[in-house]
Amino acid sequence: MIMKPAMLLFGLLDSAIAFLLVFFICRAKFGGLKSTLARVIGTVLGTIVFVVYFGVIVWFNTELYTVTQEVKLTVYLAPIVLSILMTILVFLSQPPKPKKPKEDKMPQEEEAGAVE
Repeated sequence: MIMKPAMLLFGLLDSAIAFLLVFFICRAKFGGLKSTLARVIGTVLGTIVFVVYFGVIVWFNTELYTVTQEVKLTVYLAPIVLSILMTILVFLSQPPKPKKPKEDKMPQEEEAGAVE
């Protein structure tokens, strides 16, 4: 069975999402943006995840696979759902912005009244 072009594109996109998820998590875990070691570890682990994940998607689209439709759907949606959850977690974990104190308009009105 030949893999459909749309499924091939989905596999590449889904594998790229899995790569980015692993890359950013590894980079954050091992030292952040400035650490060369963190970027190397993130790149290596992300590439391994990309290749394995893309291989699994290609294997699912052959005639010899032995998994159920539910397992396939779970594997297909896992990186997308994890990326959405991680994005939500990042937005929720940001510290609140400091509020600027509002100035009262009363002292300005009093000064304007005193000038008249």
